[in-house]
Amino acid sequence: MKFDVGIEEIEAEVKDNILVIRSSKPLTVLSSAVLNGGLTEAHAIINVQVPEGSGEDKNDEHWNAENFLKTQAQKLRLQNDKVVGLMTAAKMKNVSTATRRYDKTTLTLFVTAGTTVAVTAGEPAASKNPQKFGTINIILIVDGNMTDGCMVEAHKTIAEAKTVALRELDVRSQFSGDLASGTLTDTVAVACTKRGSLISFAGTFTLIGELIGQSVRQCVKEAIYKQEKVAANRPLIERLAERGLQTENLPSLLATTQIPIESSKYIRFKTEVEQSLADKKIASLILTSLRFDDDVSKGLIPESDEGAVEQAVFEKIVLTAIRNYLSGKECALSAEATKLKLRNETNLGPFTTCVLVTILENAYSKID
Repeated sequence: MKFDVGIEEIEAEVKDNILVIRSSKPLTVLSSAVLNGGLTEAHAIINVQVPEGSGEDKNDEHWNAENFLKTQAQKLRLQNDKVVGLMTAAKMKNVSTATRRYDKTTLTLFVTAGTTVAVTAGEPAASKNPQKFGTINIILIVDGNMTDGCMVEAHKTIAEAKTVALRELDVRSQFSGDLASGTLTDTVAVACTKRGSLISFAGTFTLIGELIGQSVRQCVKEAIYKQEKVAANRPLIERLAERGLQTENLPSLLATTQIPIESSKYIRFKTEVEQSLADKKIASLILTSLRFDDDVSKGLIPESDEGAVEQAVFEKIVLTAIRNYLSGKECALSAEATKLKLRNETNLGPFTTCVLVTILENAYSKID
């Protein structure tokens, strides 16, 4: 699979599960790559799809990432000291690419992405000793004469745009459930040909920065969709699962009932719950409560000395509104035990918990 890079003397293709970008003249590359990372000159950049499970066994002393990449470079007949090497578990057939031009400058972007272990910067992920890894690898090639500082600024713009793309997809940290800013092992490589007029800046206030941001946002979302079929408009059940709640288990969480799971009554109860969750207006209410809980957790909602009273009022309004909308009736069950159980078993906040428990109570009232 070959790509039209749009830059003279540079070729790119996927060969044997490796994205290979070759240049007949040396490129100046600034990267966080495993092989020859930092500021260097290179005739090639490779992004290698590693075999499943590589590097995950902490006791495997024979697997070394740098040596693995050197071996792959040698197979491609590339000089080890003239190649920048990245690696990922994402499939190379799912690479996303974009080319944009302005004036006499061309920039081409390549992205592979997986969010198996999405993370939020600053949270204690490393201390939890994760065994699996997901990676977003971004390679930017610029046919232009970027200063070293400009290349650093391009890295900054790429990082900002990647985080925006993850926010637009509502990708969540696998550790905290917070909005993810990346994955555990993301890598970026920025390369330039050093041709043409000097380019000193690549921040969001520049045209090249704007084009970099647009390309990154587009390609990160495309690559994640190709690899994992994650789209912004994915079903509610997937959004809840990402926060630790499997909706098929939701009926069993109503702690104040003793309905045998195999009984016809439980089946009717589960059907009522599923129908409620499938309703677009109810789904919108749940998604709104998820956002509300996020804002509360970050302190974005004005504080009040009557917070507990306000939450109780909110719960009463939600209960009444859902009951009226779904034509339910008053249910005498106490929901406190269910709320506690739901919050202990998921990453859901108090308002989303309230909405879900109200749906459970409403469904139960129809079969009781």
